[in-house]
Amino acid sequence: MLPELRISIDCDAAFRQPTQYTLATLALIAGRRVRFVSRGADLHYGPSSIPGAAWLPASSAAPTLLRRESAPTEVQDLEAFGRRFLSLFPVSTDTAPASDIVAATFFFLSLHEEWTTARRDQFGRFQSADSLLGKRGEVDRPVVAEYARVLAALLEQQQGAVSIEPRFAGRSAAAVMTHDIDYLSKFTPGLLFRELVKNFLFNRRHVSTADRARRLREYLAYARRRQDPYIVSITRMLEIEQRHGIIGSWLFKAGGSDKRDVTYSLESQRARDALALLREAGQDIGLHPSFHAHTDAAMLAREAARLRKAAGTELRSIRQHYLRFVYPLTWRQQSAEGFFADSTLGFAEQEGFRNGVCHPFLPWDLEAGEALSIWELPLTVMDGTLAHYRGLDPATSSARISRLLEVVAGQEGVAVLLFHNTSYDVHDFPGWGGVFERAAEEMSDGRFMTDSLHSVTLEWLRSGGYASTGEFLQVINSVPTE
Repeated sequence: MLPELRISIDCDAAFRQPTQYTLATLALIAGRRVRFVSRGADLHYGPSSIPGAAWLPASSAAPTLLRRESAPTEVQDLEAFGRRFLSLFPVSTDTAPASDIVAATFFFLSLHEEWTTARRDQFGRFQSADSLLGKRGEVDRPVVAEYARVLAALLEQQQGAVSIEPRFAGRSAAAVMTHDIDYLSKFTPGLLFRELVKNFLFNRRHVSTADRARRLREYLAYARRRQDPYIVSITRMLEIEQRHGIIGSWLFKAGGSDKRDVTYSLESQRARDALALLREAGQDIGLHPSFHAHTDAAMLAREAARLRKAAGTELRSIRQHYLRFVYPLTWRQQSAEGFFADSTLGFAEQEGFRNGVCHPFLPWDLEAGEALSIWELPLTVMDGTLAHYRGLDPATSSARISRLLEVVAGQEGVAVLLFHNTSYDVHDFPGWGGVFERAAEEMSDGRFMTDSLHSVTLEWLRSGGYASTGEFLQVINSVPTE
């Protein structure tokens, strides 16, 4: 169990609960379990210090700004205790840190900028270019972990060094391999038309007749289930993950009515075989809801019920199709449906840290003024981001994945990787089997716990001494003790 940190707070009464939520989350990242007190504090957050306690200064301007649909205007890099951090709310004091890191942490955890920004892409998604970190070219920067490091350094200066055991089953960090199962057959009318008419007859690829004939023969062989690259990818990825001791999260579709929902029947032989294979291998099976389910609670419930029945197991993990997400509605629906962990929070067009977070956290609902009971593990990098949105080749993509794993390991956080079951499709994703294999090998090099979204989050919570999500929520909502 982590050492206890007694915290007192002097802030606007309307911000008491958000402040407790933020401090409990920040302290958990910094390696402390918290108790909120009215006296005898180890740490005090407020406009002025109190005797005997380490002091985190509070900005008088932060509560007003966080109530408005506006962004911080005094953003700059500062340093405290030899550690760099991003200051959003500077404070006039000679005592480090000369900035309100609690309000800044809340700004990122609460997705304040998404709540207050109307601009979205054609799929209704908040974009990297509209985020504070995106505008600064720093989406690779997990700024909330930086704030936690500043807090840990402040406490060490005040109380001395504290020894903390590795937080992830004996590892200092975690990496989760996830797979969105969008397709189970490549032999479809649309793709048959593409290969027979566009590629073979009209030579859209501008290759030789022999090359066109070879590709068509290979494509026609996909009609046989065991040769379909989408089925081959599931089998090969599972074999490689088992070889490396990785337990992944495999997220299946269970419906859909939009043209971007390339659906399959969970009662089909392909689906039954895949689900049985993964279930028997002890993998985490979760839901990948359809295109419109991110705002349709009834649709989400129907799809979850279908997959529970087909998989024969409880569903704990979820990620929305196309990373479609409406704050805070999508999280509310997922929580109400009983999901434990989501990993939708990533930019489709840019790898990195969408809200500057690389640790599991409970979302804060700015509209309801409360924490939600579902854990978010932000998506760090997706194959489609690198291959399609960014147009990177396999070698450069592997280097980007390696760099992000290095960043997360340095912050003792959690990296979430997404590889679709298209990695071994040599026609449309040449070289991506190798990218996946290098990522799996690097994940298993000893730095990371390599388990599912659900298991990694449970380990993170338990490492803090919390037996359940409910116990952590009780701390957030507690009344300060004497």
